[in-house]
Amino acid sequence: MKTICLTITAVLALAYTLPGQEISPYLFGQNHWMDRSDEGRRPGYLYMLWPKIKESGVKSIRIGGGGYQRRLPSRDKLIAIVDNIQRIGAEPILQVPSHYSAEEAGALVEQFNKSGRTPVRYWSIGNEPLLHDRDGIEKVYDYVRRIAPAMKAIDPSIKIFVFDECTLFEEPHQRIVGGDLDLTGKDPAGNWLIDGITFHRYPNTRSDFDRDDVVFNGPRDIRRQIEQLKGMIELANKKHGRTGDACLSWGLTEFNVTTSNPDREIAGVGNTSFLAGQFFAEIYGLGMEYGAFTMAPWCINETDRLSTDFGFLGLPPEFHPRSSFYHTQMMVSRMRGKFLPTTSSERYVKTIGSRNDDTVCVMLLNRDQKRDFDFDLILNSNGESGRSLVVRADVGLDVTLSGHIPHETTVLFVLSTSGKVKKQYTYGLTHNLEHQPPEVK
Repeated sequence: MKTICLTITAVLALAYTLPGQEISPYLFGQNHWMDRSDEGRRPGYLYMLWPKIKESGVKSIRIGGGGYQRRLPSRDKLIAIVDNIQRIGAEPILQVPSHYSAEEAGALVEQFNKSGRTPVRYWSIGNEPLLHDRDGIEKVYDYVRRIAPAMKAIDPSIKIFVFDECTLFEEPHQRIVGGDLDLTGKDPAGNWLIDGITFHRYPNTRSDFDRDDVVFNGPRDIRRQIEQLKGMIELANKKHGRTGDACLSWGLTEFNVTTSNPDREIAGVGNTSFLAGQFFAEIYGLGMEYGAFTMAPWCINETDRLSTDFGFLGLPPEFHPRSSFYHTQMMVSRMRGKFLPTTSSERYVKTIGSRNDDTVCVMLLNRDQKRDFDFDLILNSNGESGRSLVVRADVGLDVTLSGHIPHETTVLFVLSTSGKVKKQYTYGLTHNLEHQPPEVK
């Protein structure tokens, strides 16, 4: 296995308080797909995968998507799904189909939140309504106005997200987020009608997308859409005086590399590849940076068709964890507190950082297929380096960590607030090819 050598060239702890965006406790999410009978006779295995799902550490799981928009599971099965999610320490986000009546939606909330059970706190309404009806935003407005007040009438404390569109459509989204079809104010009973805006993004829709699309164009596109949505939300918050806990949230409730998986090559560029795991990490990083409520990839496991094999767990009977699983696991186990801005001098090496009261974490994602790098990780804004790769995370310490990172490898450094290495996770293409977990030392 490839390893990374590391030396500390100077250490001087300084008193330093960092501002920063708080990382949501539910940021690292997933989608509940696919279980038995979810799609007729297609095989679904989630009922036997909960131990592995728990090992991933995910903190929120959406029960949503096209299948559940068409038909929710039976009430008994839905209760079992929610119980399984809560049992592993995650929060369910339960989608109400947009065709439900007000009475049906209210009854669903009552079933989960008024019967002595652990309540479901997070809900959504509908799934990708404009995918096949680009002029249907008025229908979205109508069904949210019909359903959301009935849900809040049963439990005003719940949080409702809309409208899980297939991408961010600028003009329709502007209309409902503070515009002429505004959904961001209060309902007749004085409850906030909705509490957040969610959308989906699979940036590589062309059949001829390449590695640079995954490394550069896809994340750049998602960042642009996040910034657009954040701008809309800021204006809507000001319009209605939404402050503190009442501020609108946002989330990316479905994402992956591509809409049509090209193959199952670990060394390739599709949803099952090593590169996809590094893509996941970068998208999670955008959620950390911009304060997302959740970033939920599609999906846990759907392996019977090549074109739908998007899951972070692989083929039966082994269900080997994939790169996307291990990148999720590394981040959720260590990256909490506040987002820490980081920079890299090499465009093929992306970096992500976080900090809490006793830990600084910096993840390096070397996506280059050929080049290894000698690097310096500098923990202040002024230190100099002659290395081929310079990574900077300014936490006010006169500390430089020097090391070597191979090509197609991810490393996560877990540091004390004085700059001492507490743990180091190393995970590369070679680990993935041999179905091995990250090395930890």
